[in-house]
Amino acid sequence: MVMSDVALLAVEIAFSEAKRGILESSGQNRGLQLDEIQPAANGALGQAWCAKFAWWCFEKASQKMRIKNPFPKIFLSSALETWAARERKVVKEPGRGDVFVKLHKHTGIATGSLQSGSFVPAVEGNTWVGAGETKSQEGVWVTSRTPFSACTFIRL
Repeated sequence: MVMSDVALLAVEIAFSEAKRGILESSGQNRGLQLDEIQPAANGALGQAWCAKFAWWCFEKASQKMRIKNPFPKIFLSSALETWAARERKVVKEPGRGDVFVKLHKHTGIATGSLQSGSFVPAVEGNTWVGAGETKSQEGVWVTSRTPFSACTFIRL
């Protein structure tokens, strides 16, 4: 399993963005930092932004490395999944820096190997930590609750 340098750097950027505390402020897919990320992706505000966040991390990594971003400007998770299958980018086991699509409708970045054999450690945008936890606002979170069986994994 060989990860590209840009994917590894994208993970570091994703962790940094999670520490920065990117949160929705209105519940309408908007917020101070989101209004920076969303237009950079496709010029639109107030849309679902999970795939935009993953793209953003790869875009920042690509800019630092002065290379073309390998993440296509496809922000509908199911369309990203279709593109990956067509381009033969789908892999069976996730690794650090792989992008995943969960249930054909949510995108995130895997940050390592499977935990407990069935959950993907990740950084995800446009998500929440979960019911009963102290942080439940939509935002960018480090997670370990994404089931492996519900995902398609994409290696860029």
